[in-house]
Amino acid sequence: MELAFRNARVVTRDEDFIGSVVVRDGLIAAVDRGPSAVGEDLEGDVLMPGVVDIHTDNLERHFFPRPNIDWNPVSAAVTHDAGCVSVGVTTIYDSLSVGSFNGAVSRGQDNLTRLAQGLLAARDAGMLKAQHHIHWRCETTADELEARLAPLADHPMAAMFSLMDHTPGQRQYRNLEAFLDKWRAGGMSEEAVQQRLADSRERQARNAAANRKLVAEVAHARGAALVSHDDEDAAQIDEAADLGATVAEFPVTVEAAERARARGMIIVMGGPNLIRGGSYSGNVPAADLANADLLDAFASDYVPRSLIECAFALAAPPFDWPLAEAVAVVTATAAAAAGLSDRGAIEPGLRADLLRVRPVESLPVLRGVWAGGARVG
Repeated sequence: MELAFRNARVVTRDEDFIGSVVVRDGLIAAVDRGPSAVGEDLEGDVLMPGVVDIHTDNLERHFFPRPNIDWNPVSAAVTHDAGCVSVGVTTIYDSLSVGSFNGAVSRGQDNLTRLAQGLLAARDAGMLKAQHHIHWRCETTADELEARLAPLADHPMAAMFSLMDHTPGQRQYRNLEAFLDKWRAGGMSEEAVQQRLADSRERQARNAAANRKLVAEVAHARGAALVSHDDEDAAQIDEAADLGATVAEFPVTVEAAERARARGMIIVMGGPNLIRGGSYSGNVPAADLANADLLDAFASDYVPRSLIECAFALAAPPFDWPLAEAVAVVTATAAAAAGLSDRGAIEPGLRADLLRVRPVESLPVLRGVWAGGARVG
């Protein structure tokens, strides 16, 4: 099957220009400058690669749309997929938490297994339009992490593992009192709050170091990307890099981002952080890292739509990045973070994951989505 697009503002890795693109058998076959008489007229709209999202928690929302109300996991996967495609995400790393620190019902082992099996069933039945992978988010403080991870690590869709530690008072939750106030607001007595904090710190001391090594070994044995999550200082980055982590996801300070750059790691921030103007946890704003040349890519975290908006926000004031550079943070560099070399750019031989986008009043409007050369949105 062959498709052709003309009169498009084609965004490549290095530049953008008015030109044409030919797709054949699901791959990009040709990219040319200037006018062409062949193909669909894109009327000057942007033609960019499909977005690659290496971390989204969005699937869980459809599985448990309300507290303690679960949904058919196959149906949840289909709904989640459609929502992501509608905002231009064509490669999705569904982030599922193993040994979660917050004890949510949706993240219990049985429900985690159901959700992963439902996602696989949806994929194998041809129900999904985007390409999905699983990103196992591993809570290294969990007492039973090894037992919990063992039956999940070899899931056919597993492709990424991350090192997490949500112990209050460090990393994402450096502001200890602000965090403890959430427990107090839930009705816990001060004695219960302090006991819970002590228990959390004890679990960290007991498990974190060994479990970090375990997760690294699991990832390396499967050829999967290893990601470090919420690092706050150079020592934490060094520990992750020494374990073989190649991605620093959501560093919470400039110091951590600077050390990640020095260690050659890909620095990934959350899309909502940029679009909302800062971190909800009070950590370093993504805009500050962008301005300091300490930002390589974005992940959606909890808002898939944020990614396409990040690309166009960086290409506009006050950032004014070249469009190709701005688009790369949600396409080429995000693909590299996941170890994917077959997508993320408009080049002959790569997957024809493509988006037609028209900026309207500073917001990008999707006018067409193709995944592997097939129109899906």
